[in-house]
Amino acid sequence: MKTIEKITFFFPMLMLLISCSSDSINGETTGQEPPKETDLASLKTIEANEVEAFSAIILAKIEDNGGSSVKEQGICYALTSTPDYNSSKKEPNSFKGSGEFEVKLTDLSEGETYYARAFAKNAKGISYGNEVSFTTKTAVPPSFKMNDTIVSGPHDIWTDVELTERGEDELVEVGVLYSTQESFDLESGTKLKQEGLNSTFKYRMTDLEANTTYFYKPYAITEHGKTHYGEATQYKTLEQGNFTWSFNGTLDPNNENHQRIKEAFDTATWYYSNYTAIQKHVTVNYSPGTPTADANFDGWINMGANASYQRTGTAMHEMAHTVGVGQHWTWKFIIDNDDSYYSAARANAVLSMMTNGADTAMHGDDIHFWPYGINGAHEDTGDDFLYIMNALIVQGFKEDGLPSN
Repeated sequence: MKTIEKITFFFPMLMLLISCSSDSINGETTGQEPPKETDLASLKTIEANEVEAFSAIILAKIEDNGGSSVKEQGICYALTSTPDYNSSKKEPNSFKGSGEFEVKLTDLSEGETYYARAFAKNAKGISYGNEVSFTTKTAVPPSFKMNDTIVSGPHDIWTDVELTERGEDELVEVGVLYSTQESFDLESGTKLKQEGLNSTFKYRMTDLEANTTYFYKPYAITEHGKTHYGEATQYKTLEQGNFTWSFNGTLDPNNENHQRIKEAFDTATWYYSNYTAIQKHVTVNYSPGTPTADANFDGWINMGANASYQRTGTAMHEMAHTVGVGQHWTWKFIIDNDDSYYSAARANAVLSMMTNGADTAMHGDDIHFWPYGINGAHEDTGDDFLYIMNALIVQGFKEDGLPSN
């Protein structure tokens, strides 16, 4: 009986010892597993797509994150080989679940070869993919068209420019350059900058020398700092006009009529001398009995006592008569356009160009023309453009065949 009790007691104790020592028997210990070692991420720069003048898309893929989450990734790029994290870089625009990502580079220069590598940054550090290279395209430049009609005085040239193609690069400035030298650029030419970036624009080159050939061309400056030039055109200013006047009798400084007439003709002859090539002398007579004013081709002008007509506009109107408007036999053929030799072609072209096509043809009768004929005191606004247009149109009639003397 005692033997059985000893066996019964010994067996559980033996099992307890076996269970407590089983790990050491198998040579194993319990506890946490050792940390895994982290590597650099591995990635691939796939290709450059959609390469344009100022942009390109780079495709890349992270093939293995190296056992650590990627904190930053993208494309580094440069104009020299082996770009790195300190070069220009940009993060992805889009991702795919497969690890692929896409980066659009938008600050490139045209016609340049770039080198690009994908990069990824994890806990271990920064790793790079293979290098790809690509060459950006040359941007389509802006193009211009010069209007065939050019208007000139002795000291001015007007021209119209059309921006027919704006080009691929954003424009920041457009204008016209001019010079008396055939070869010139932004640094050597005189610049007329356009206010705004419209597709059509008119330029007035002024303070020019009379009877002198000028060269001019449009230009455009792009957002990336490149200057493009249009084709150069040349045009010669008119000979200096010399339209003079004298008063019949003695100008009385205390006579208001005389002084208004003097001021009117001083101003009117200045316009005809500086916006036409006309050489003419007229004699102005104060004629109180004349209702308004009248003139003849011989150069005699009567000015009445009506103060409304003792102004610059009336003086220019009468001066136009003295150079043939309504006074010479060729006038009817020019204004009616009914003769194979005479027509108002040049005057019409000047009118259309200077008014941007708002008026395309001169009108008239046996004595007058319109618009800009200043046919009455009510049409004399005193506006500088009105006086310039009157002179330029009369010059146009001269080029159409109307004689001055």
